[in-house]
Amino acid sequence: MLTISRSTTYQIRIDEDEKIETFKVLKDLGVTPSQAIKMFFSQVRRTHSIPFPIENTPNEKTAKILLEDDNKKDYLGFNTLDDLFHDLES
Repeated sequence: MLTISRSTTYQIRIDEDEKIETFKVLKDLGVTPSQAIKMFFSQVRRTHSIPFPIENTPNEKTAKILLEDDNKKDYLGFNTLDDLFHDLES
């Protein structure tokens, strides 16, 4: 039995400068944008994940605030949730 695969069209919107730069890189790699998207989708299906690391790296200002906050020694600690809730109620 012959199975015929149907294709579909999916449109995205991206910044024109990003498109130009990305398409140039893909051309240099010898890959069309369509092939690159198909490879991406194939990896998503295969790994059930995004095929590259996604990290949330805070900007420099946020990182500085977080580091300063970590150096404070006036945090309260609680051994149980009951202790925490008792403190919140008082």
